[in-house]
Amino acid sequence: MPPMDIVNLSGLELYVSATVAIFMIVNPVDPVKIVIFNDVVQRQDLNRRTAALRVAFVTFVILGITALIGREVLDLLGINLGAFGVVGGLVVALMGFEMLYGGASSRTQGTKEAEEESPEDEGLIMPLAVPLMAGPGAITTVITIAAITKDGASTIAAVVAVAIVSVLVFVGFAFLGDLIARLKPSATAMLARVGGMLLATIGTQLLLGGIRTFYEG
Repeated sequence: MPPMDIVNLSGLELYVSATVAIFMIVNPVDPVKIVIFNDVVQRQDLNRRTAALRVAFVTFVILGITALIGREVLDLLGINLGAFGVVGGLVVALMGFEMLYGGASSRTQGTKEAEEESPEDEGLIMPLAVPLMAGPGAITTVITIAAITKDGASTIAAVVAVAIVSVLVFVGFAFLGDLIARLKPSATAMLARVGGMLLATIGTQLLLGGIRTFYEG
């Protein structure tokens, strides 16, 4: 069977690939993000489900709007979709390789900075929802996926994928937070590496698709 080409995918396969890519970047099961969330909830005496819903909603709004208007912004700026696909795919692939070899979330999402902040500076919207969830890496990934096709199918797939991932953000923080926070470092590193391998693969496919779009466009 020939290797999967995300640029030529349609229907369910496109939606699945988009969801996997965005989920790996947003990574709502990252223990660092869970620890920040748990700290904010306990320190401010918040309802866990309500707080998780706020984070998920902000993530959906930012990435959903990005999926809807990202392509139009590129057109307005005169940026070739194929060229952006190459750069975006390269960025996604590099984030995947960083996760694969580092065993942790990509620094593009601001995880390192969040770890260095004091508890008094931490909150649900900043830095948890932005930039840890809806950060530069996630925004780049969403725009790259949304710009794959010219008929709008990939844009719809990106929006649906963002919605699915946002629901998983809510579920992860609201119901799995304590469990994930208790995972051993070796277990979380293994999960990050598996996710990094998948993300690097999808990023490479986006890059190759961008090259083809650029020369065919």
